Amino acid sequence: MRASPLAVSLVGLLLAAGCADGSRAEQVAPPTVTVGGVPSPAAQSGGAFSKEGWFGGADGLHARLDIRGVQRQAGKAVLRYGVTSLDSSTKSVPFEIALIDPVGRKLYKPTGTTSGSGFTPGAVREMAAEYPPIPADVQKVTAITPGTAGEFTGIPVTDGAPSGSPGASMPPSGSGIPVAPSRAPSATPPVGGRPSVGAEPFGRVRPFTAPTQSPSTTPSPSTPVGTGLNPVDLYDIVEGETKDVTSSPSEVTVSLRADALFDGASAKLSSRAKAVLDEAAQQIKTKATGALTFEGHTGENDTKLSKDRADAVMQEMKTRLGNGFTYTASGKGNAEPVAKDAARNNRVEISYRLKASARGTTPPAVFQPQDGKTVATRTATFGADKRRLDVKPFYRDGAYIVAVFDIVNQGPGTTPPDASYPDPNYPGAVFGSFSIQTPGGKDVYRAVRVGPARVGGPSIYVDTGRATFVTAVGKPDRGFVYLPAPPGNVTSVTFNAGPFGKVDKVPVS
Repeated sequence: MRASPLAVSLVGLLLAAGCADGSRAEQVAPPTVTVGGVPSPAAQSGGAFSKEGWFGGADGLHARLDIRGVQRQAGKAVLRYGVTSLDSSTKSVPFEIALIDPVGRKLYKPTGTTSGSGFTPGAVREMAAEYPPIPADVQKVTAITPGTAGEFTGIPVTDGAPSGSPGASMPPSGSGIPVAPSRAPSATPPVGGRPSVGAEPFGRVRPFTAPTQSPSTTPSPSTPVGTGLNPVDLYDIVEGETKDVTSSPSEVTVSLRADALFDGASAKLSSRAKAVLDEAAQQIKTKATGALTFEGHTGENDTKLSKDRADAVMQEMKTRLGNGFTYTASGKGNAEPVAKDAARNNRVEISYRLKASARGTTPPAVFQPQDGKTVATRTATFGADKRRLDVKPFYRDGAYIVAVFDIVNQGPGTTPPDASYPDPNYPGAVFGSFSIQTPGGKDVYRAVRVGPARVGGPSIYVDTGRATFVTAVGKPDRGFVYLPAPPGNVTSVTFNAGPFGKVDKVPVS
């Protein structure tokens, strides 16, 4: 089940068509770039993996982030990095960074909190954070930072001293670096304080917690904040014409639309159902192991109809798949809606565990020090204000496509600090209305979710965590969102950019 939508809305949304240019991505070498892609003379790179940006909340800390590397130690992994304030005043911004294995499709969250108080202008603060052990077959990870610098791809994971730039000085353990303690982060802000945006991975204002239950399990409302698995599975979400598929490295849920299966408001399978069920059975035969769970859901409170539909689909699958699986069916009525769209709530879900398989074959991305040239622009109005979307070339990072873009405030007013581009079906995703499709394809690839869907609250997605870091007119806000990569060697996609409209033929490198 997906949670109810966040109370976030963009009022007075009017789409204005923009223009596109055919510029190609440009390979550039500077190791340090600003939020708008222009190197800053004040920012001198202190390592092999450097970016400049704005961190924390809206108009937060202007800084350069130098990632030194990730090293394996006994029972843990340690990320070391430096933060150089380029701001004009002292600011406090928690600097919590998540690590992603883009090939194994897992996210590693810090095992504690990292102090980010009192960043002094011009001063370099060397910092470190601890994570659960990273397996030996993971050679590179992506660091997700709480700001416009965004994703740091291609960070090597080494045994012993991390590999930064040649000759880079690596602070030894116990040298006074603010290191994240091995404990769960507190959900309570300090006395006299308030939760700071940027305190959690992806800039969340709430503690990062991944639910431990499967998608079909309802958690207790008293589940304490700060608990959950670590590392956490990442979930792909793909919407189709007759089914939606949500998948992690270990499990899959196929949501078959009732209007593609049944005649009207009944449990009688239609003539159209055969092709839908044949395709589902073939996928299950290839990928699944053990138990198959069938759940019926209706748009109204009709538990009997939902159970009868689950039974009907289960019987058809038994005929196609035989006795190699165990089968269980249940009816939920309208207790677990997943969307505002009634057609998507009328469904039968088939859930199963995946057979053990090797890691993916698409390698992690190399470090991207700077975005390519703008390939298209679109403009939208928000009340009396305008914003321009500058689409950059997208790229592959393991199992994902990384959508990269700048959103530029064109005035006349400043950008609201809480501005976002949500989809009510995916609460918690600041770019939830953004998605991709292959040219001519029907499937829609949505933002990658961290962990199973949360019941009764927003989920976390692999994005910037907030859409607004810079509010002034004329200033770009760099954004990104991780999306499942479609099958095959995809070299371009159609980018559905929510209120900004559609952009065809966005190159994928």
